[in-house]
Amino acid sequence: MISRDILWKGIIEDLFDDFLWYFFPEFAEKEVDFSKGFEFLDKELAEMLPESETGQRHADKLVKVFTKYGTTHWVLVHIEVQGYKDATFAERMFVYYRRIRDKYNQNVLALALYTDTHKNYKPMLYMEEFYGTRVVYQFNTFKLLEKRETQLNVQGNIFSIVMRVAHNALQKKLTTDKEQFTWKTALVRELKASGYIAYKIRNILNFIRSYIEFKDINAKQNFDLETQQILNQPTNMGIEEAIKNELLRIGEAKGEAKGEAKTKTEAVKNLLKRNFSNADIMDIMGVDLPFIEQVKKEL
Repeated sequence: MISRDILWKGIIEDLFDDFLWYFFPEFAEKEVDFSKGFEFLDKELAEMLPESETGQRHADKLVKVFTKYGTTHWVLVHIEVQGYKDATFAERMFVYYRRIRDKYNQNVLALALYTDTHKNYKPMLYMEEFYGTRVVYQFNTFKLLEKRETQLNVQGNIFSIVMRVAHNALQKKLTTDKEQFTWKTALVRELKASGYIAYKIRNILNFIRSYIEFKDINAKQNFDLETQQILNQPTNMGIEEAIKNELLRIGEAKGEAKGEAKTKTEAVKNLLKRNFSNADIMDIMGVDLPFIEQVKKEL
């Protein structure tokens, strides 16, 4: 079983532009220069709070986001996905903030995303005081358990599906194989109709399949078969390949072959900016090496 920490780290990186628009729409609209891409500083973050200090790893991310005011002005977005009750969590957020500021001397935009099952657990600030000297560190929070599924849907933002998957995982009545099959196939249908870029659909489908798993192997196989039928593909074709072909079919049906090529070019650009290898890009997007080299010239 894939760790949920790994799944959160991966999906946030894969859909980071959508993540910003989902949680910080005003910041995304007014500040962020999306054309410059993002720099993911996982190694640097791990060095700031080594495993020896915490006893375990966490689903945390540190991302350099360039703003519209030039490359010398950038903001560090610090994200923590917290899935269990931890009395020291707020202090850890403060320690990260202090060390990020010490290292980079830049503004920090912090978010704690709570995916736990404890109704009254929601640290929002850290405070320490000593004889009149006080430090207060307050950070943004989002508690999944407080939300209804309808509140999680942001029109036109694929990260809504990520949040709905995680929300459903908290509802015991939705974790049976029968209920999982129902809501997972509904999300696949939604993805089919969405028109999102192929690699985003691929990543979100993998998140749907892995975040909460079927208990019975037969249920998983039935879901895979149902997914292939939803995408109108033969059963001997892999799911990810079926998704790519379905998107191409939709594009051709709408007479948008040129638009599809443009979309694929933009997707490859995004993967290059995130330092994906040529081999990975060819696998994900189904393009050849000359296509990738041509896109590199346009960067």
